[in-house]
Amino acid sequence: MWLHWAVPHWRGPIPFEIGLYFFLTLTGFLITRILLREREKGELSGSPWRIEALKRFQWRRALRILIPCYTAMLFGLLVGAEDLRGHPLVYFAQVSNFHLATLPEWPSGTAHYWTLAIQQQFYLFWPLLVFLLPRRLLLPVFLAAIATAPLSRLVLLHHFPEIPNPGAITTSALDFLGGGSLLALAMHRGLDPADKRLRLPVWIALAAYIVLYAFDNRGHPIPGLRHFQQTFLTFAMLGLIAASLAGLPDALARVLSSKPLQHLAKISYSLYLLHNLVPLALGWVLPQLWEINGPPGTAIRLLAFTLGSWGLAWASWRWIEQPVDRLRSSRR
Repeated sequence: MWLHWAVPHWRGPIPFEIGLYFFLTLTGFLITRILLREREKGELSGSPWRIEALKRFQWRRALRILIPCYTAMLFGLLVGAEDLRGHPLVYFAQVSNFHLATLPEWPSGTAHYWTLAIQQQFYLFWPLLVFLLPRRLLLPVFLAAIATAPLSRLVLLHHFPEIPNPGAITTSALDFLGGGSLLALAMHRGLDPADKRLRLPVWIALAAYIVLYAFDNRGHPIPGLRHFQQTFLTFAMLGLIAASLAGLPDALARVLSSKPLQHLAKISYSLYLLHNLVPLALGWVLPQLWEINGPPGTAIRLLAFTLGSWGLAWASWRWIEQPVDRLRSSRR
């Protein structure tokens, strides 16, 4: 939200887009963990299981992800999200990342939907790999997915100048999704998340990411290695996931268990869907917000964006997400 709302000189050099990358890495981990458990349960049953497991998985994901997403997109059409109105099919078909990758500038209100499109594509194809591949091939395929991402970024940058945002292409995000899947596979095969052997590689990966990011942020990216920047970040985030599963410090656990943060967690998906559309809605309803100049005006707008996003996200959680979750529970 800060990345999308704050003026550039308020954001500073901090890479707030890390939140998006962690979201994709966590998606790879959680979904692959679910799929591996489904596979194990199906194979132990001794009866045909793949088709039913695929149908059940896609039904639950469609309810959880698509219904709130499409509701937010309808809201975007209502408040005048220009690119969504101009290209509704690519958004509703969940291929907007390919469209956004070709635009010279990120569109107002809907730029963040590229991550949701990649997520939905992952939900569509990844279960086929996990359910259909022989077990011995899962590890090399996950590793190949990770390796595809820096190669994709290199090829797109140097050979496809007509794609100004190569990071939005699905293959460029496979180190996040594949990395999360790799950790899920390792844990499924017995890796202890508290294993101390994870610490050194994780810290090395984090240090490598920081160095590469510092050079890139100053306009002097390191040739070749720059394409591995996000891959190093992936392995650092895997360490964060493992450390969280191993057990958080008591003080941090108490903070994360507090009612305000638990409330924020509940509405976080709707908050992500709607926050970029709120400035458009407020510009339509309260155009006076943009008549206040200087830092006070910016601060007032940020406060209005925050309150508006919270209100809409709460309403979406209350009247869309909760009923959908009850429907999902009834179909277990």
